[in-house]
Amino acid sequence: MTRLHHTPNEIEIKLRVPGDYEQMSRRIGQAGAQYVRDVTETNIFLDTSDGQLRAGRSVLRLRHRITPEGQVLPSIITWKGRKSGTEISSRPSIDVSAQPPAMVELLLMNLGYVKTMEFQKRRRSFEFRDCLVELDDMPVFGYFLEIEAPTEATVAAARHDLALDDLAVEETSYFSMVRTYLQKHPELAGKLHFPMMP
Repeated sequence: MTRLHHTPNEIEIKLRVPGDYEQMSRRIGQAGAQYVRDVTETNIFLDTSDGQLRAGRSVLRLRHRITPEGQVLPSIITWKGRKSGTEISSRPSIDVSAQPPAMVELLLMNLGYVKTMEFQKRRRSFEFRDCLVELDDMPVFGYFLEIEAPTEATVAAARHDLALDDLAVEETSYFSMVRTYLQKHPELAGKLHFPMMP
């Protein structure tokens, strides 16, 4: 699978997907994107007790991942710095893969970090040339598609060549979307998950 964070920078665009998730999946596959896998993610955001990361416009995220078959993948610890750009965003970003998941979370807690919020996301990943293309299903917010690549020009070219110029750009981060929603719904206790299956 393409690894884009060998260099500590994230360059990506997020597009809002109207309509059907599976239809969009077929559309980008027919345009040449190669399917990689499906996962359900649980994204946990952490900060110091006095909010130093948020004050510095950075985030610390722990991401747990599980496949539809029940395979637990290594967790990913990500630090992201200050964001720049609008349609195509760029920000410092460092990923570290770690396992086992429960111990990773315990390590961060023992280092003094506290959870600030948590949300789930279903993600279908594709590769297209030097790009990582990810189709996301978010509870409450619907469907989005992200294209990440080593340069802004590569992102823009991939969007065009995948025939996605008709999709509107979503400039709000998932973090900001969920934080605003959870502030309006204190009964959720800082967590936005998919409904439990009966």
